[in-house]
Amino acid sequence: MPRRFLVLAMLLVLLCSCATASAAPTFYGYIKLDASLDSALTNNGDFAYIVLPYAEGEEHSEFNMTANQTRLGVKFDGPDDDGVDVSGRIEFDFYGGGGENKANPMLRQAYLQMAFDGVTILAGQTSDVISPIVPTTLNYIVLWKSGDIGYRRPQLRVITEFDIADKASMKVEAAATRSMGRDHDGEASGMPAFQGRLAFSTQLLGEKPMTIGVGGLWGQEESTYTDTLRAETVYELEQSGIVIDAVVPVGDMMTLKGGYFTGKNLAQYLGGIGQGIAEVPAEESRNVEPVEIEASGWWAQLSVRASEDFTINVGAGSDDPEIPEGDTANTLEKNTTYYGNVMWDAAPSTVVGVEYAKFETEYVGGESYENNRVQLSMMYKF
Repeated sequence: MPRRFLVLAMLLVLLCSCATASAAPTFYGYIKLDASLDSALTNNGDFAYIVLPYAEGEEHSEFNMTANQTRLGVKFDGPDDDGVDVSGRIEFDFYGGGGENKANPMLRQAYLQMAFDGVTILAGQTSDVISPIVPTTLNYIVLWKSGDIGYRRPQLRVITEFDIADKASMKVEAAATRSMGRDHDGEASGMPAFQGRLAFSTQLLGEKPMTIGVGGLWGQEESTYTDTLRAETVYELEQSGIVIDAVVPVGDMMTLKGGYFTGKNLAQYLGGIGQGIAEVPAEESRNVEPVEIEASGWWAQLSVRASEDFTINVGAGSDDPEIPEGDTANTLEKNTTYYGNVMWDAAPSTVVGVEYAKFETEYVGGESYENNRVQLSMMYKF
């Protein structure tokens, strides 16, 4: 039986079990159609984050249309007992591969929460601690690899929040997460990666709170290299970073938000334009040796609630890794995105949006390529 049928069968079983569970499930999600026109080829087409190289004057336009961002989720509340509030969530979209008109589901979130007096424990897969806010884009990847950092991964998280003054509070989060291996093996380090965040919230202008957060991450990977004499060397590679985020309401109509990160070996967290390890010439008999890539990036957005039915978002972001001289494994020097969109609440459950984005990707060696993207999105929420 094809993989997609097995996955869909599992989803049906899950939904049926949710419907009969004693935990009062609530279904949510949306149906979304994205249609986009790019002036140059991008990776990957349905969404865009880098511009692929082209000869001068020979850009190749591309049109895509997809429903893969359609999202299905289930929330659970209870049963609660002995002072412990229990809840959970399971969530999918359809960017799990497969044919464009027969896409496979992809697990986004699956976790439980236990809330005690003043402390909450989260266990399962959800977004990184360091990335609680994201840009408001129609493009699926929300400035990943272009200034925004963080993804989703399995984790065990502890959360506490407390008041420190009138209309002011502090939130503290810490998590042990799975250090997922790609070309370089996070699991082989024999330990999880760690994340933490401290956030301060207060009300300054209007009724909406202003929040400023500072987060950090640390982890290790191991990588084995074989030299020209067939001798193996195991390298321990560090992952580390600091992330600052802020949400600042300006009256009732405008909101400023954004983030900044700096660190090294951040490919797992979609920093460094997805590049974490460089391979540089080595001494003695080895051909190359791995070195962590340092990177920094930022994003910022202004949102304006123009009327009851219209919201305007304008923003930009950039990711700037420092590729070491002589690196043979990476090609991307800098990636920048500028965007603006208008979202119309056409009905209580329906949103129609139009977005323009400009992408600039600079490659090692100095070549730079641009793409102009226009996207139409239609969404039904439930």
